[in-house]
Amino acid sequence: MKHAWIAAGLAAALLVGTVPVQAEKTDEKLEISILNYNVAGLPKLFGNAAADVEANQRAIGQILAGSEYDIIAVQEDFGYHKALAAGLTGYPYTTNHSGGVPGGDGMNIWAKYPLYNETREAWEEAYGIIEDGADEMTPKGILYTVVDLGDGVYLDFYDIHADAYGDEGSAAARRAQYLQLAEMIEEKSEGRPVIVTGDFNISLHHGDSCGLWENFMEPLGLRDVWIELYNNGNYTDFSAWADSGEEWDSIEKFLYRSGGGVEIDPLSFAYTYIFGEDEVSLSDHPAAEASFTVTKAESFEPYTDTLEVTKDRWLPKAWQIFTTVLADLGKLITHLDDLIEYLQ
Repeated sequence: MKHAWIAAGLAAALLVGTVPVQAEKTDEKLEISILNYNVAGLPKLFGNAAADVEANQRAIGQILAGSEYDIIAVQEDFGYHKALAAGLTGYPYTTNHSGGVPGGDGMNIWAKYPLYNETREAWEEAYGIIEDGADEMTPKGILYTVVDLGDGVYLDFYDIHADAYGDEGSAAARRAQYLQLAEMIEEKSEGRPVIVTGDFNISLHHGDSCGLWENFMEPLGLRDVWIELYNNGNYTDFSAWADSGEEWDSIEKFLYRSGGGVEIDPLSFAYTYIFGEDEVSLSDHPAAEASFTVTKAESFEPYTDTLEVTKDRWLPKAWQIFTTVLADLGKLITHLDDLIEYLQ
């Protein structure tokens, strides 16, 4: 049965988009494949509807290990990180887990390339304590790292998880979060090649896209892979897809830009539902996969910043978890009536 559900998961991925092979380098270009996946690892205590969250996380890890993506970025890796990571063999480089809910941010990266300068930054603004996504209860935000692609090419890589829900408070929080992300990219990645992925919790075709294009993408020169490949690079008119019934602009995104004489060009994009042995999706989100070519141009500029392998330091992590739990308890006390109503 074990091999049966692994095969079923891989077959399901193949039905939506071809499972990519490991990156192959030519004399001129490097081709990389990336998967972005909200793995829905929130424990059942906090509202996860899955029958067995831990089993799902273990299955996801084993299926993704067989798919041979070059980089895997996840969100909601909260309660069962060990189960998820146990299956992800073949990925020698990974970020340090920030802890379970509520102290951790749920974001992690696995890669076949070295990762440096890991930095986590919680959102300065969030909305929702008991309802509206309860985004104030975990330090969701931004995970940044530098990926060493070899031959002197370094890529600035961002994994994010924005506020959920469509209420006014959550939308306002997302606007602030995209501006915060823009500031971080301007500070860390000026003139650098960049890929941003994650759960954006909004699509550009929404009536209110929370300023994602005009306040974030356009000023930073970022492009969206789906829009470039399937909407003729048009960021304001989605009429051709409105009634098509096909997969289109969603909340799982890949944004990119070239820089420093490193040219990034999109090759493919697909949404992939990953199923377990019972043919039920292992997450309430589809995964999104994209592939790119990375080329050194004649204007290539060597990377000059310091590169450091970020160590997993238990004391700062423990302090972060402690302060988050303490703050959450204070929020629950001030919203005790809402909590009682929710529990009922």
